Amino acid sequence: MTIPIIVALLSHSRWLALALCVVAAATDWLDGYIARRTETVSEWGKVLDPVADKVLVGGVVVVLTVQGILPPWFVTAIILRDVVILIGAWYAKRRSAVVLPSLMSGKLAVSAIALAGAVSIACGEPSHELIIVSCCVMAVSLVQYATRLYGLLR
Repeated sequence: MTIPIIVALLSHSRWLALALCVVAAATDWLDGYIARRTETVSEWGKVLDPVADKVLVGGVVVVLTVQGILPPWFVTAIILRDVVILIGAWYAKRRSAVVLPSLMSGKLAVSAIALAGAVSIACGEPSHELIIVSCCVMAVSLVQYATRLYGLLR
């Protein structure tokens, strides 16, 4: 869904982009729900689902930043956090052969960022309150990921 959403944003079709974001969020949730419910969660799914979320959210916030809707420091914070988490996950896998699943705080961070992005798409301007909430949740999740990695590698 990333490419169609980005194309809609670049074409200034905000409502189409927003509708596609809703479809992407709903199908992502449904996929996870079905995998957990049917006990078909896989190691690949633990890796690919969060990466797909990061690609979608990252792509949308980059476009919104280029369009002058979101502040550059916000997209920088999002991307740096994601890079740190991905490097940590790669390092954990390499050192311990364990694929670490997402944390609830990480899911909340992505949800907060997505909500900030969706409101920004709908309004054509940023929601400073949602950006602040997103940054707070990102900080909490980053600390929790770091704590978990430290505990695993100890």
